[in-house]
Amino acid sequence: MTALADRRFYSFGGFRLDPAGRILFRGKRTVPLSPKAADTLLLLVENAGDVIEKRDLLMQVWRDAFVEEGSLTRTISILRKALDAGGQEFISTVPTRGYRFTARVEGPSLSLASSQSSRVMLAVLPFENLSGQKSQEYFSDGLTEEMITQLGRVNPDRLGVIARTSAMQYKNTRKTIHQIGRELLVSHVVEGSVRRARGRVRITAQLIQVSDQTHLWAETYERDTRDILALQNEVARTIVRQIQIKLIPQETERLSASGSISPEAFEAYLKGCYLWNQRTLDALQKSLKHFEKAIEIDPDYAPSYAGMADSYLTLQDDGHLPTLEATAQAKRVASEALRHDELLSEPHISLGHAYFHEFNWSAAEQEFRRGLDLNPNYAVGHFYFANYWLARDGFRMRSRKRDRRKPWTPSHCRYAQIRRWLSFIAASTIRPSSNAWRFWRSTLTARESTRTSAAFTGKKECGKKPSEPSRRL
Repeated sequence: MTALADRRFYSFGGFRLDPAGRILFRGKRTVPLSPKAADTLLLLVENAGDVIEKRDLLMQVWRDAFVEEGSLTRTISILRKALDAGGQEFISTVPTRGYRFTARVEGPSLSLASSQSSRVMLAVLPFENLSGQKSQEYFSDGLTEEMITQLGRVNPDRLGVIARTSAMQYKNTRKTIHQIGRELLVSHVVEGSVRRARGRVRITAQLIQVSDQTHLWAETYERDTRDILALQNEVARTIVRQIQIKLIPQETERLSASGSISPEAFEAYLKGCYLWNQRTLDALQKSLKHFEKAIEIDPDYAPSYAGMADSYLTLQDDGHLPTLEATAQAKRVASEALRHDELLSEPHISLGHAYFHEFNWSAAEQEFRRGLDLNPNYAVGHFYFANYWLARDGFRMRSRKRDRRKPWTPSHCRYAQIRRWLSFIAASTIRPSSNAWRFWRSTLTARESTRTSAAFTGKKECGKKPSEPSRRL
């Protein structure tokens, strides 16, 4: 164990806070604090100068329980008494919002990836749409998602990229980079903007280190819209170089490619992705038309086929298409995507998704594993693979004679959900503030509730609940 003398402390106003042991010192004396009070103080100190919203404090300090705001108010009161130092105020209240640590803090680096041997965690924030037109949101959101995908494949052992679901919640946010970094547990953030006009696209991107909010790199690019793929590759290469991540061989070749795509085809593809993420019947039907248009214009662009496969499967998931019709169409276009780009992760995941709806367990598992080998940061792939295991376990349970004689109880589904969702959360880059994590937490909490039987009343609801997060991924 590290000796106390060797530990690194946060220092402020005559106090020292040991972040590892959650111990507060005043001079040489320890100041007794409850675990929750110590966690709250550490979160405020690490974000000194920033306003921490009440909901964020509740979510991060009491993430394993559901508590009222009064618990936070009492904890802040306890901290103020513990920090009473001749009238100096350390914690100020920001009305209707939250709290701010006002004292000057000196202490250890806040970097979450200080060692080059560690895995760097990166978040790509939603690119700002500078066109001034809401109708162009699909383009800025699409570029954000494409950049997440590009960086997610770079070197998964060394670089983790936060999933789209978690990143998109910060669209138009007022939170600081420091707050976002702490909430997502990342060491670096990419933010930028995009403007498109008269056949040209301008992208401004910057890489920020969360620990001290310094800009490691910033650049503005302007290209013909036909060169958008090469531009995305160039931005990804530069980001990787700045954080000193070594590319795996297949990504070195991919990011060095200077391919081009018809602007009309790329626009149709991005519109298809934008609509697919909305998950309504009308949006899904329109997404198919846009993917079809993209393929008609540029039949060699593999992601358009993969997008179409996902649209068919989501229509099936939501009960708008017969299963075998949807899986047949999805397998057809996913296979076509792989014919154009066999190293693309998404069509493998789509094939796995289709096969598991056909109860072809071995083929489904093979495709899921291949897709996640190609891009271990692909959160959607982890989600569907988790659903696969849930479905496979349930199928096996129903197949056993002893289970045929027993009613299907909520606990059967509950244990499978907990086990598979734990695997999903651990493997993917969905963060605790995302919808998927909130669903998993509510599932786990309901397990302990005396009202479980009222919340889950049989086989139909048990089979329906796990697919809800797919509407938001």
